[in-house]
Amino acid sequence: MRMIYTTETFRVPQFFRIMCYVMSVLMLVLAGFSISQINTSPMFIFLTFIFLFLAWSMFAYTRLQLIISDAALVLKGGWKPHEVNWQTITKTDMAEVGRRQDLQITVYYADRRLVIARSVFLPRQYHEILLLLEMKLPPEIFTPRYQQLRTKLAKQ
Repeated sequence: MRMIYTTETFRVPQFFRIMCYVMSVLMLVLAGFSISQINTSPMFIFLTFIFLFLAWSMFAYTRLQLIISDAALVLKGGWKPHEVNWQTITKTDMAEVGRRQDLQITVYYADRRLVIARSVFLPRQYHEILLLLEMKLPPEIFTPRYQQLRTKLAKQ
């Protein structure tokens, strides 16, 4: 376990954040239009809630931040914010999920788990996250499947 001298912050890519902001505003405009059309059809009530939920979801997605420091691993801005001290981590696993076989790291700690999905970060950022986790955590915590997928990723 080595020290991390600088705090690293990882966010959703800038172009995707801007696109989500624009789409969020568009969903709010569509919700406003649906509210103005409620008198013509009751279906617009449901559309209003759907558009508001989508606008909020897109705005919330842009606020995701993964912060890796020497003291803790912190995920801010999601449904459930996580603050994980390095000493409480019991196991780290990696899996390929979905049709495109995207990688997901699962960090188990104190009867909870934190999933770090590859689809949220750029490949270079994700590789840096992997390096920081491997630098900070002891090798016994990583599962054999993690080691297997990590070597497969290193060959690519």
